[in-house]
Amino acid sequence: MTSAISVEGLSKTYVIRTKDRLGSRRRVERRALDAVTFEVPEGEVLGIIGRNGAGKTTLLRILSRITVPTAGRAVVRGRVAALLEVGTGMHPEMTGRENIFLNGALLGMRRDEVARRMEQIVEFAGVGEYLDTPIKYYSSGMRLRLAFAVGAHLSADVLVVDEVLAVGDAAFQSKCLGVMREGRRQGRTTLFVSHNLASVESLCSRVLWLDGGRSVQIGTATEVVPAYLAASLEALGAGRTFAIPDDGASVPGVRLTAVNVTAAEGGAISQDSDILVAVRLEVARRVAGLQILIRLETIEGHPVAGVSNGDYHREWELAPGRYRIEARLSGVRLLPRRHLVSIHTFTGWGAERFEDHPQVLAFDVSPRDLFGTGVMPLADRGVTWFPTEFSLTGDDD
Repeated sequence: MTSAISVEGLSKTYVIRTKDRLGSRRRVERRALDAVTFEVPEGEVLGIIGRNGAGKTTLLRILSRITVPTAGRAVVRGRVAALLEVGTGMHPEMTGRENIFLNGALLGMRRDEVARRMEQIVEFAGVGEYLDTPIKYYSSGMRLRLAFAVGAHLSADVLVVDEVLAVGDAAFQSKCLGVMREGRRQGRTTLFVSHNLASVESLCSRVLWLDGGRSVQIGTATEVVPAYLAASLEALGAGRTFAIPDDGASVPGVRLTAVNVTAAEGGAISQDSDILVAVRLEVARRVAGLQILIRLETIEGHPVAGVSNGDYHREWELAPGRYRIEARLSGVRLLPRRHLVSIHTFTGWGAERFEDHPQVLAFDVSPRDLFGTGVMPLADRGVTWFPTEFSLTGDDD
């Protein structure tokens, strides 16, 4: 079978120049990829998984011809459509329509070819009313929908999709996964990076696991995903504080330094506990309208809930300094299994994003005799439970 992508000994080293507190300059080399080798046959959907900093995005940027490697070789056959961040390949001063034609031209398509696909693209993206508006006025969700629609419906041989789908709503994510499945049936090659392991397992025939820039394992989804989960659980622990190391690099506007999850009254989390999520952060410059989004998932990657201070119009105006944020999740009815916590910080519902820490730590939920009957709802019931009243009456009809 012909290979759509061939990667051999691929490495990428970044040089970071920093200053310490005394003003002395220093030069730090960080190896983002280290001798990665693999091949992707035409028509395959390859999942790429790994923790933050594993090298996933660097690999995609090289394969998308955005970044050049330090060493090694990467060959991609055919036209590549890359969706690596919200608005990838979009010019903010141009209208939605003009950006569609621009992307088609970059893929080597004639104007009439793009025009024939225009209706499909606009319908998928749901931006018809704003098609002739400069996209700098689009919301982040609108830009994401348009960028994905362009990549999915124009004549690209290889589709590269990073974790950006996480910012879309559930309906849009479902549409995107459907398009990728259809592309697989049509023989399009796809690289799919996601922390949602359930989506990876259902969509991808094979999975590449990266850690620290190195390839740990490549194989079928049923082989690689359980191995990655087992290693992640061992590394995460349960209910512990996650301390984010300071690597000496420049601090962004907002930097998380620690996250902790406990029962609100302290100690282990059990069914029907209120949960306290405590986040410590450093603010390097004045930030207007800070929002923090807390996501809960099952260990399999199924979404449970997401909550943000923005939901309550409680955005914060913060001066430079150190802060502690506490979020008390009340009435959380989780089933006894291991859960994952993700933390995201941004302003303006994603207009300015600071940090994304997907699956930053894990915690276990202990079972309880919730109903006083000796029956404890277990994980095979789903992702949650709720109190229910049953009644029985005669039915004369």
